Amino acid sequence: MRANLSFSRTPEFISYWVPPILFGFSILALSGDWGSAGHTLGLVKWLLSWLPFLSSDQIDLIHGYLRKAAHVLVYGTLYFLWFRAYQGHWRYSLQRAFFWSLGFCVLVAMLDEGHQALLASRTGCIADVALDSAGSTLGAMITLAFWTPRPPATPPRR
Repeated sequence: MRANLSFSRTPEFISYWVPPILFGFSILALSGDWGSAGHTLGLVKWLLSWLPFLSSDQIDLIHGYLRKAAHVLVYGTLYFLWFRAYQGHWRYSLQRAFFWSLGFCVLVAMLDEGHQALLASRTGCIADVALDSAGSTLGAMITLAFWTPRPPATPPRR
């Protein structure tokens, strides 16, 4: 099956493909210093400052769990956006859209962690690629549970 690469319906093309591309680039931008634990810890401390009974160690633990939960949430969302583009716009079959979407999520996860491995403020970790892949898989399961499939595109009659 060939994808319809026609840009004649540009607004539809943009509405399907710009979100996963921008979201993927946002993930890669946050893989730099902006998304480092040092920056997010300050935000978590500020948000939890109204709970005076939390110790510094407890805040650090919450911060760690929130960062790992963010991996799952972000990559689940990225999966949904890719899947929506492949199945919704190009009308790939569910199976084909599933694998292409998952593949792009894993690619972004590897680029994300590879970039982090090159920075002094970050540490790239293969376990985070696995966590991101698990988040994408969870996103796939949720998406497929609620998705109303569109029929595959049929070639135009000549």
